[in-house]
Amino acid sequence: MSKIYCAFLDATKAFDRVNYCKLFRLLLRRNLPACYIRVLLNFYINNYVRVSWCGYFSEYFLATNGVKQGGVLSPILFCVYLCELLIGLSKAGIGCYIGSNFVGALAYADDLVLIAPSAAALRKMLSICDDYACEYSMKFNAQKSKCLLVLPRSRRSLPPLLCHCHFRIGGMPMETVTSLLSFEACCK
Repeated sequence: MSKIYCAFLDATKAFDRVNYCKLFRLLLRRNLPACYIRVLLNFYINNYVRVSWCGYFSEYFLATNGVKQGGVLSPILFCVYLCELLIGLSKAGIGCYIGSNFVGALAYADDLVLIAPSAAALRKMLSICDDYACEYSMKFNAQKSKCLLVLPRSRRSLPPLLCHCHFRIGGMPMETVTSLLSFEACCK
């Protein structure tokens, strides 16, 4: 087993940033029946909401982007939206593989983990994420995103290599952590 570089990315307000035009184009490309797309389109373009705070309510206003927080379909629709990024990462051919299966990007809803065999490969994958973020109105939060180097057991006593590696997302540096425990502690 060799070392692997991981990046745990935080997408800031990811569900709120979904661009309706792009989402519905993606659904059309997936050959979703038109009647379902029309129902979803009507559901989203006529989405009036109001804010509740300490028992007070705002006036209703039209939400012009984003998928509904807590909605049953929201994680699925967001996965369709994020799929373009996963396809781009897979086509780049630089992440980790198990046999011929690409496992360099694991995602569910707004949680994304990049897994790369080298620092250079991880930097390229982060660049692909930055390009996607620009095109799809997303934003990755460097302050909440973390990098981790996983070493094989035989090399864990070596000085940490990751402290010499610097990674960026959205033009900002990402913190490196030395274990999953330190990663979990900083996220609480």
